[in-house]
Amino acid sequence: MHLCRQFPGVAVLDGLLYVIGGDDGTSTFDSVESYNPKTKTWTMVTTSLNNARTAAGIVAIERPRNFKTY
Repeated sequence: MHLCRQFPGVAVLDGLLYVIGGDDGTSTFDSVESYNPKTKTWTMVTTSLNNARTAAGIVAIERPRNFKTY
């Protein structure tokens, strides 16, 4: 993990663990990091939050493969 965080939002999607926002006790973060357990590596995700968040609730929803958008 690139930033030491407390109170981040965390979710798993497509086998990656996403750590979102949080704070270090002084500053609140708008950054997102992902962890790949297969390669044991952390990556800073280029997309950041519009606003810094701490203690946010995060949900990841995977669509079924046969899901259609109309």
